[in-house]
Amino acid sequence: MKKPRRNTWAVNLFLAFIIAALYMLTSEQDAAAVMAGLYAGPAYRGKAEDAIALEFAVSWNAAAIDDILDTLKSKNVKATFMVSGKWARDNEAALLRMADEGHEIGTMGDDPSFDGKLSEVREDVKRSLESIKNISGVDATLYYSGTRSVAMSARASRALGLRQVLCTVDLRCSAGNKDDIIKRGLNEPIIGSIILLQPTRACADALEGLIDGLSAKGIRAVSVSEVLNGMV
Repeated sequence: MKKPRRNTWAVNLFLAFIIAALYMLTSEQDAAAVMAGLYAGPAYRGKAEDAIALEFAVSWNAAAIDDILDTLKSKNVKATFMVSGKWARDNEAALLRMADEGHEIGTMGDDPSFDGKLSEVREDVKRSLESIKNISGVDATLYYSGTRSVAMSARASRALGLRQVLCTVDLRCSAGNKDDIIKRGLNEPIIGSIILLQPTRACADALEGLIDGLSAKGIRAVSVSEVLNGMV
């Protein structure tokens, strides 16, 4: 008895279509961005051709935040501050200063150490958005999900109309000193990167050197939304 012929031509045609579509997409933009778009996942990197984004995760160990804001002001640089709801409520003056000086404000959720079911994560992020809005008047549109489940955060952010963002490079500002942080940031920086920083004392000490070093390489330091360049 003869085996039934498999419909291989249809499978091959479908695979050829997928390959051609991916080629066309990746010829126009970064492959990581394409895949993120296909799966509605977080942004790890932007499309800017001459800039990187400074993304500060602000929830703990943030005693140096005023010095960081002073440096950004003196350098005329606008950064993105992803703040937790708890931090916002405890530091209203600092949050207002961020907004008044034109920095972008996003959320880390209310308690960034918390992870759980979709409904719980969604409510946690929603509480943080309400706190940020009530204190600063800012309607945050970006969500840094940190160590939380990426998939769960993606669903929660979509439900709340937010753009989920992670990072390209973490400068590990809680580890090492000023020189270590600058070296990490200037070691072959990737154009369009989202660089994650924590507002530690070492970060505050390193920030001016990091900005100046990037500028010397022809790279601007900007906010996350600017480096995403329309991906939000």
